[in-house]
Amino acid sequence: MARLLKIFYCALFFFSVTCVFSEVIFKEEFADGDWEKRWVVSEWKQKEGTAGKWSVSAGNFYGDSKRDKGLKTSEDARFYAITAEFPNGPWSNDGKDLIVQFSVKHEQKIDCGGGYLKL
Repeated sequence: MARLLKIFYCALFFFSVTCVFSEVIFKEEFADGDWEKRWVVSEWKQKEGTAGKWSVSAGNFYGDSKRDKGLKTSEDARFYAITAEFPNGPWSNDGKDLIVQFSVKHEQKIDCGGGYLKL
């Protein structure tokens, strides 16, 4: 038991050190009403009339309705594409790991589709 406790504390220490030396490059919480100034909706599929409209919502299930907001696809069976610039301009991760985290909640019953991230 003491050995497991030592392993746990070592892992916790290394995790803490990693967090201290980490740098957040981009974070979006959609906490204000200005998200449309930071994000650019693609014109892809608009001419065909198959582009969907984006909205911001916490969705149907959440922990905190104000803090858990995100982009929402508001129409079924549509195409969606959106982009945002990194706020501090170009950056480099030469010699460093790049960790990307994003969440997708598929709340509607869909036959096909998915969430994709392109860097």
